[in-house]
Amino acid sequence: MNEDKNKLSLLGFIIWFLAALFFLYEFFLRTFVGSLAPQIIPDLHLNAETFALLGSAYYIAYGAMQVPVGILADKFGVKKIMIFATLLCAVATYLFANSTSFGLAFITRMMMGLGSSFAFVCLLVIAVTWFPRKYFGMFAGASQFIGTMGPLLAGGPLVLFLQETHSSWRYTLSLVAGFGIILCLLIIFIVRSKPRDGERHLIYLEKKTDLKKSLLSLVSNRQAWSIALYSAANYVPIALLGAVWGTSFLEAQGLTQSQAADVISLSWLGYAIGCPLVGATSDFTHRRKPLLILCAILGLVITSVVTYMPNLSLYIYAGLFFMLGLAASGQNIGFATISESVDLGAKATALGMNNGAITLASAIIPPLVSYFINLSAGGHISHLQPENFYMAFALLPILYLIALGLSTFVIKETYCKPQKAVIHVNLN
Repeated sequence: MNEDKNKLSLLGFIIWFLAALFFLYEFFLRTFVGSLAPQIIPDLHLNAETFALLGSAYYIAYGAMQVPVGILADKFGVKKIMIFATLLCAVATYLFANSTSFGLAFITRMMMGLGSSFAFVCLLVIAVTWFPRKYFGMFAGASQFIGTMGPLLAGGPLVLFLQETHSSWRYTLSLVAGFGIILCLLIIFIVRSKPRDGERHLIYLEKKTDLKKSLLSLVSNRQAWSIALYSAANYVPIALLGAVWGTSFLEAQGLTQSQAADVISLSWLGYAIGCPLVGATSDFTHRRKPLLILCAILGLVITSVVTYMPNLSLYIYAGLFFMLGLAASGQNIGFATISESVDLGAKATALGMNNGAITLASAIIPPLVSYFINLSAGGHISHLQPENFYMAFALLPILYLIALGLSTFVIKETYCKPQKAVIHVNLN
């Protein structure tokens, strides 16, 4: 008997859905700063570099925690972890809404990143624990779909809410903090870390390995590193455009803030649709590499057009950003691929490593891009022009070139099968 024979249950779906809502919540927190840039920058007296650091503060804490998150999830179970994480996110959001300086805002953004760092890995662990393994790619994609409603809501709908209700960004984020408290209460009363009969289906390696050996095995796994690097290179462009500079870039192209935010939302909609689509397609065909390569090629074409063909129409930008989201969904296959490329005992840690690579890259690259934007604009970021973005955004197609090279020449096909290991079933 193995975990593939676990039966689907209504409780399992409810627990998975709550975990997906937490992922949606943290994804909203990750990306709202870009949409509210016109309000936050003057209110907190920021420049291009400090604004980028405010966005990166989240990713610094988020990325640094990804391997520890996998270890903690394995050790303490997802329920305790999720209670702590959602509460921390809610408190941090409330404090950010009441911050009056860059320093306090930076600290609270790091707190958001720390709490949010648990969301996706816990969600994947729940998917592995409660559902048959053969559907992992599909559930990972469905999880991404629900989670991506977060940045979609943080785009056009968030800006529209502020405009229609004449609310301040501070009041709006206070409401967001309240949602986090409600979610925390639901997790307390509903979520369980594993099925009641989970002890009867406990799977472990024939030779139990300690944490040090497990980590050393993961660190020396070339495939794991290649997949993590692919995922990072594939995802960073949408993180940069969708969460930091996309709105300002599109405004420089002649769009209004509302139009720009709507276009950004379309990029996340493409991502939301793409994740379950590529996941289900990969599961159905029993192939990972073709989807990885296809997404890298699409991303290379889209970022090249966005970077080097300025002053396009609203509808063309809408289509381009939607397809950028589809391209970025290739990182979803990265999670399935890395889970199939490591020992069973290191699976959660490997998922954390993959997520950590994505978020650390998302923390490092935006400040670098912002430096070149600020340099090109001469420090005057309140009136950016299209040419201020050319040099900085040249990095985006380069990232997709890296992803294409890795997926074509380095990453091996797993055929949707986990790495073989001898298992035993504990029936006690």
